[in-house]
Amino acid sequence: MPNRLANESSPYLLQHQNNPVDWFPWGDEAFAKARDLGRPIFLSIGYSSCHWCHVMEHESFEDEDVAAMLNQHFVSVKVDREERPDIDETYMTAVQIGSGRGGWPMTVFLTPDRKPFFTGTYFPKEDRGEFPGFKTVLSQIIKVWGSEQERLVQVSEQFATAIQQTLTHPAPDSDIELNDELIDEAVQTLVGEFDSENGGFGDAPKFPPHTAIEFLLNFALRESSSEELRQVAADMALGTLEKMALGGFHDQVGGGFHRYSTDDRWLLPHFEKMLYDNALLLANYARAAAMCHGQVPELEALYSRVAERIVSWLTEEMTSDDGLFYSAIDADSEGEEGRFYVWTDLEIREVLGERADAFIDAFQVRPEGNFHEEATGHLSGSNILHALEDYGVAFDLDLKHLKAKREHRVRPGLDDKAIIGWNGLMIGALAEAGEVALAERAATVILNHTQSHGQLPRQIAKGIASGEGFLEDYAYFIDGLVSLATTKALFEELHPGEVHGTTSNEWLQIALQLTQVMIEKFYDHAVGGFFGTSEDHEMLFGRSKPVFDQPIPSANATALKCLVTFGDDDRIRQSLSAFLGWMGRAPSGTMSLFLVAMALLDESGHSHEDSHEVDLSSVVATTPPQAPEVIVETLTRELRSDGKGTVRISIPEGFHINSSTPPARWLIPTKIEVQPIKVVVDYPPANNDRYEGILEIPFTVELPPGQSGAEFELKVSYQACTETECLAPVEKAFDMVIRRS
Repeated sequence: MPNRLANESSPYLLQHQNNPVDWFPWGDEAFAKARDLGRPIFLSIGYSSCHWCHVMEHESFEDEDVAAMLNQHFVSVKVDREERPDIDETYMTAVQIGSGRGGWPMTVFLTPDRKPFFTGTYFPKEDRGEFPGFKTVLSQIIKVWGSEQERLVQVSEQFATAIQQTLTHPAPDSDIELNDELIDEAVQTLVGEFDSENGGFGDAPKFPPHTAIEFLLNFALRESSSEELRQVAADMALGTLEKMALGGFHDQVGGGFHRYSTDDRWLLPHFEKMLYDNALLLANYARAAAMCHGQVPELEALYSRVAERIVSWLTEEMTSDDGLFYSAIDADSEGEEGRFYVWTDLEIREVLGERADAFIDAFQVRPEGNFHEEATGHLSGSNILHALEDYGVAFDLDLKHLKAKREHRVRPGLDDKAIIGWNGLMIGALAEAGEVALAERAATVILNHTQSHGQLPRQIAKGIASGEGFLEDYAYFIDGLVSLATTKALFEELHPGEVHGTTSNEWLQIALQLTQVMIEKFYDHAVGGFFGTSEDHEMLFGRSKPVFDQPIPSANATALKCLVTFGDDDRIRQSLSAFLGWMGRAPSGTMSLFLVAMALLDESGHSHEDSHEVDLSSVVATTPPQAPEVIVETLTRELRSDGKGTVRISIPEGFHINSSTPPARWLIPTKIEVQPIKVVVDYPPANNDRYEGILEIPFTVELPPGQSGAEFELKVSYQACTETECLAPVEKAFDMVIRRS
């Protein structure tokens, strides 16, 4: 018999409607029952295309014994993180505080007043070595709740305080100035992180760096910066786009991109496909193709084909009958991740016949398989299609045949809800790619639902609008409308009298009206910046301001980008001033804010003739708390010819810094970088991905051949954390020299 989730619209919640667990959706009914029965809440948060969410459902939530424990001793609540990002952010903060890591499915136990006292992520049903199984966790919580409930309540109060402090933590104090030098330094930061061999930034896993690429492409066109640095920016952006296009991370058969690459070569993807990634990458490739027009025809052709195939995938697999765009495609089919997308050598030969040899050679297919399984390290026998060079349209017919064959396979699951913000990203990307009809159709449907719903909704599922739009929904949708207005204005100029429907000026007026609503609902008039939630949303433990780009551009930066369009310079400057501390400490994580800063400095994006000024408010200064004194030093500033050196980091008691490969993307790794020469760093093993006390990190730099010595800069970056919060990232630089003996 279906449980209460059968009445929900979220595909993720509906996946659990036939579980024997007596699930509640998030709401007052669940918490009232928990209070009446004196039970704790079991909160499980995930999303429809999450692989380990499926695993935990199959192992535990479909199990009668586990369900019996939950139904007898807990009130169980299931949340779709994409439907309620505010709940997800709040309790992910708790998970991070409790364990130093995060992920989905999120497993949190709460008191009936919504305060967490135990957190985790995926748990197997049974114990695995020293790792407790879910049944063990449930048994222990049942026991402690029965005998030491007061202690758990005290723990929950501590959690609540820590969550509130973390969510509302202001930007660190900074004396950074908003000027051209700041923009140039952001490019130099990306230069230091760039993988010149494979493209992208940093090591595996590699997520598509769409925001960094947008920043670099815009910077490359910036006349006020040096020609040399502009060329470097263009090379990084275009080179990364080329490598990603050729890789297995790009679905060579069906178009579109997977979530991320688990290796550093863009070969082995995590196979889910997200609307937002493909929207941002479509905009990247369309912009890059335009930049290469008339200058690099081979790259223009490649980027144009990639963009066209994203649009084809979108229309074939991700578009509803009324023109909205679905959220995601699962990584799994038939219980196996990636099964839908991989090929054996034999399968390709059966489909392509005599053309198979050339195709197999071009797309790196091997009889034994061309990738190693993550779990075992063994060759799998399966192949992920990828190329080492662009073959143009030479194999298009072969790819078409393989696509037709693939259509007979069991398809991965589809999350068919339309999230407004993500649709806004795609509307803007389609407009930039010249696909105006698709963009207009989706925008019109959203506006019609907004009118009947009474406000901009969070999502539209099966034709029904629900929820209240968050900052990201307003910002991304408005930005999409501005792109639509801009593209349509160009069409109107080139083809006067031929463009019908909503005019560019009408789209711009709609964007302006929504911008004024966004300011009213979300803007912090006291210190600048936008809150992620409005006062109409449920208040949990505080209102945060989304500043960092992960995995999509900061909602604050996108909101400020909208203000650039309407010439609201004072409010933009107020907000950027409030965020400069984060921009200085974590430039790689705030590239979208640097985009806004660059637009403001260049006065680009302003349409002074048609701009609409809005009322301004005063700034109230705040003094954020100071970070702990973490002492970083080098044992010597002058290295001998062997290039060996050591960085010593003294970490105060009660604090830790993250390892060089922390488990969560929002945690800042401890990292040593050297410019402009090469360095090899030997990071010591970390205890639970943490360093404490005195840490010494050996490194070796390589003196360039033929040189008797070289000066270089060594940068050490880290993030200090306690058990309750992580403070702002810190970067310290040392001028050093290496000499031959």
